[in-house]
Amino acid sequence: MKTGPRGHIALLTSSYGFVFAEKYAVRFIPRENGIHTIDVKFNGSHVPGSPFKVRVGEPGQQGDPALVTAYGAGLDRGVTGKLSEFTINTTKAGPGALSVTIEGPSKVTMECKECPEGYRVLYTPMAPGNYTIGVKYGGPNHILGSPFKAKVTGQRLVSVGGVSETSSIIVQSVTRASTETVYSALPRFASDASKVTSKGAGLSKAYLGQKSSFTVDCSKAGSNMLLVGVHGPTIPCEEVSVKHLGNKQYNVSYHVKEKGDYTLVVKWGEEHIPGSPFHVTVP
Repeated sequence: MKTGPRGHIALLTSSYGFVFAEKYAVRFIPRENGIHTIDVKFNGSHVPGSPFKVRVGEPGQQGDPALVTAYGAGLDRGVTGKLSEFTINTTKAGPGALSVTIEGPSKVTMECKECPEGYRVLYTPMAPGNYTIGVKYGGPNHILGSPFKAKVTGQRLVSVGGVSETSSIIVQSVTRASTETVYSALPRFASDASKVTSKGAGLSKAYLGQKSSFTVDCSKAGSNMLLVGVHGPTIPCEEVSVKHLGNKQYNVSYHVKEKGDYTLVVKWGEEHIPGSPFHVTVP
C-alpha cells in the first residue's frame, strides 16, 4: 500500500474489499469522511475500473459541511470598489444548499459562479473596515473555518450608518465530481472522433426479426477502436456485430426483439462519433 494526497490511496496489487488472483487481500482504516480514491495497479498499469471511488460516511449522507472547504484572498482582505474573490470546494460533500453571507460596514455586490471545484464567489465592498463572511452548506452549519474575517482597505465610496449591512446569496448545489485525474482503462490513441462519418437506415429505424445495419467510416479519424452498443426499452440488444471491411471501414448489424425506442451508441475510442447517441425506433 502506498499513501498519496489526502483521501487518495494507491494499492500496487489489490483494492479495498477485493481479492485478486486469490493471492492478496488489502484492508485499510479510513480516518475521515469523504470520497477516497483507490488506485489498483498491476505491473505499473491500472486494472480495469481503477481508480475506484469509495465513500466513507453514513449511507446517503449528503450536504455535509465538514467536507466543504473555502480558500482565496477574498476571505482575508479586499479593497473598496474592487472585486474580491474566493473559491468554495464542494466536490466531496454531495448535493446541498450553499449559503454565503457577508456582513460589514456596507452592503456588497455579490455573485456566485460555478467552477470545476464547486463555486467561485466574487464580491465588491464599498466601505473600508472589517467584514464577516459566513459560508454554510446543507443546512444551518458553517463549513470549516467559517465565519471568515476579511479586512477591507481603501476609500469610503458610499455613506454608511452606524449599523452593519448584510448581503446574502443562496445556491442549490448538485453533486460534483472530484477534479482529480481519472485514468482510463483504454490505451491512449491519436484519434479524432469528430472526423468519423456514418450512414445507413439502421441509424434511425429497425424492424422486429430483421437485420438492421449501417456503415461507419473511420479512415480519416486516426487510430482507435470502434465501440458499439444498442439498448432497448427494457433490455440491451441481444446481438450486435461489428465487421471491419478494411481501411478502417466498418459494417455494423444488429437484431432487435422488442418494439419501442432504442438508444444506439457509437464511439471511436472513448468519444462519441457525430450524431451519437442515435435514437432508433422499432414500430
